[in-house]
Amino acid sequence: MRQFLLDTNIFIAYARNQQPLIQQIEQKLDISNPTNLTMLSVVTQAECMAFALKNHWGDSKKQALTRILNVCLVIDIHSSSTQLLQAYAEIDAFSAFKLAKKPASSGAIRMGKNDLWIAATAHLLQAELITTDGDFDHLDGHYLTLHRF
Repeated sequence: MRQFLLDTNIFIAYARNQQPLIQQIEQKLDISNPTNLTMLSVVTQAECMAFALKNHWGDSKKQALTRILNVCLVIDIHSSSTQLLQAYAEIDAFSAFKLAKKPASSGAIRMGKNDLWIAATAHLLQAELITTDGDFDHLDGHYLTLHRF
């Protein structure tokens, strides 16, 4: 069994039924295989809800979003252990090039706070993070396994 954590942009692509991207992800990772576990952070859930509101999604798109939410395990950051808080702090310090025990190979990377929660969740759960953007590139191989499409 493989565990995947979806970044917000991937979750939106599934909700919008963006077939070229979905097919590429499925061909490479087979995330819909019932033996795999697909998860998302509650942060991603909130970002998707905000995205739908800001873009004036109608009922059909909102229902698609809800259907996909129902097949994913949503990880709540508030009920998680102090290990998640530690992972967040360490990834933030690493990204700022200020972690003495594990110096980054490049200069500081500015990460959004929501991305830090998503990265910390993937790290703690040892889930493979799937995204379309480069916000997590510097963490690949250090804190998580990244698949960027």
